[in-house]
Amino acid sequence: MKSWAFLLLLACNLAQAQAFEAAPFRPAQLDALITDSRLDEISGMASSRRADQRYWVHNDAPRPAELQAIDNTGKSIARLRIEGVRAIDWEDIASYTIDGKPWLLIGDIGDNAGVRNVYELIAVEEPDLAGQPATLSVKPGWRLRFRYVDGAHDSEAMAVDVSRREILLVNKHAPLAVYRLPLGPPGTGPGILVAEKIRDLDAIPQPNASERQARFPSARFGGSPTGLDIDPAGHRAILLTYRDIWLFTRSSHEDWSQAFAGKPRQISLPPIAQAEAIAFDRRAHAILVSGERLPAPLLRFDGNR
Repeated sequence: MKSWAFLLLLACNLAQAQAFEAAPFRPAQLDALITDSRLDEISGMASSRRADQRYWVHNDAPRPAELQAIDNTGKSIARLRIEGVRAIDWEDIASYTIDGKPWLLIGDIGDNAGVRNVYELIAVEEPDLAGQPATLSVKPGWRLRFRYVDGAHDSEAMAVDVSRREILLVNKHAPLAVYRLPLGPPGTGPGILVAEKIRDLDAIPQPNASERQARFPSARFGGSPTGLDIDPAGHRAILLTYRDIWLFTRSSHEDWSQAFAGKPRQISLPPIAQAEAIAFDRRAHAILVSGERLPAPLLRFDGNR
């Protein structure tokens, strides 16, 4: 092989390797600062399935059982009250479309003391806000009560994979694990379902001894999952901790147990007081992150496409 041809081949191979190793998302940019006093403890976020640049968020509990829709400037555009529901400890929310209908799934899954016998998921159909008043009320489409197969867990991370008809949950405190529930109404089966443990989650670094002794600031607890989302295609999962985003990729021949066994890509967060809410945007081209404490930043990580 002539020297110039060899050098060209080497350059092509190097370029391919660099492209493979390129960061999947660009560094964070600040889309907005959320200053609405009604959103001082944002604990979950999901992208609207009806409109771009619209996000459904909720506060940590105990609060009224309601969601708020915000736009990409951080402005509140609607309030959605959930009738007949008590918010014990809402910690995450997921959005998805199934059979042509857009849904919001609320995870009442927090358990700081680790004493709850039963947790609950509440599904409501996402309303069309066009021409509607600023405050709406809806009844749940369905509710699912469950417990974990191995005892009580404090969890803040929940996501939906429509392609596999699954709900995934990750507990907050080590040892971490991934759990699974079927997506949809519980039907005529047992009143309380059991969340199946599909695998231990060893890929997320945990705090050292000195960090565990210091309760605050919360950013010290880098290994504590506080949010989860899965893209609409069901190929990528993003897990939020107080310091990082962890990107897991699932190939077409894998299930999530296999995907979470792989090595995730790490995306570092800029300094943020208490990152607790994460979501892909509607088209899964970017990641949005926010959290508790006002003013709450709305961070955007655009994908490197």
